[in-house]
Amino acid sequence: MTQSKGILCLHHPFSLSILLMTIICIVLSVAIIEILAMPHVAYALSKPVFNSTKAYDYLAGNYNSTYGLVRENENIDKYWLWTDNILVSHVLKDYDYAKATNITSTIRHYNQVYDLDFRHPVGALFDQVAFFKSVTDKNVVNNIWISDSDGSVELECSDYGDIAFYKSIYYYKAGKMADAKSCYEKGASMFDGIGIRDKAFDADGQKYSTYKIALWKIASNITGFGETKDALTIISYMQNSTTGGVYTHYRADMQPDSQTNIETTSLAILAYKGMAFSSSVGEKATNSGSNFSLPTLLVGIFIVLGFAGILLKRFIFRH
Repeated sequence: MTQSKGILCLHHPFSLSILLMTIICIVLSVAIIEILAMPHVAYALSKPVFNSTKAYDYLAGNYNSTYGLVRENENIDKYWLWTDNILVSHVLKDYDYAKATNITSTIRHYNQVYDLDFRHPVGALFDQVAFFKSVTDKNVVNNIWISDSDGSVELECSDYGDIAFYKSIYYYKAGKMADAKSCYEKGASMFDGIGIRDKAFDADGQKYSTYKIALWKIASNITGFGETKDALTIISYMQNSTTGGVYTHYRADMQPDSQTNIETTSLAILAYKGMAFSSSVGEKATNSGSNFSLPTLLVGIFIVLGFAGILLKRFIFRH
């Protein structure tokens, strides 16, 4: 009984091998295309680099010599003594000492004239007294504001990522290692692979706060309690490449959903500086590496494709 030539061809080892290799190549090629199209893979591939010079320029560029302070950002003409200006007064010391000194003097002036008491968690970063009560925004005079931690409710490490990291730093410097580690671990456990998902996440419209990622890295630098996974990469991704400012919030697709501002940019710089802003512990090297194993995955895929090509060539030359 005769068989068609096409049917006989499928039983030839050479033809079967070509068919098999072709199927493997097609499947792997489609897999690569689909993987590269995934949002978090595109994010990992982009790997932006944080530009510290532009970040410093952003801070210095928002300085108003009339007030002797930096404004909230280029679009909002508010001057926050704390946290914005107290942060900048420290951060700018290595970049523009004159402006940093002027800002410090201006803060002191308003403290004296308006009898202000500094109460805020950010004090933990600079070896000052830190307060962890609920915060109220208060207008001092004209465009001058403060965020005053004068509430009646003690904010808990288990509820808010920023409080967890601030308290971890505060307890660490006070020698309360068990409390420091407990708060750090509570804050770190809120990282869901994209950002710090704490009690404020839903209240903020399901947006992640970049400054909490920066505080996570800062707390890790100071205490050495744990790795910060993608912290520096996320911060870099939130930097405006033109102005150098860092966006305050972002969505799950890693797209900024906010304006840039002074506080977030200052904390981002401190996160990248390691321990340079604090003398309590030696500086640790920052780690901008990601736990995402995309490079390994792609290498594996291309190795398989390479073997497939080699096998295909062998069969072609053999036959």
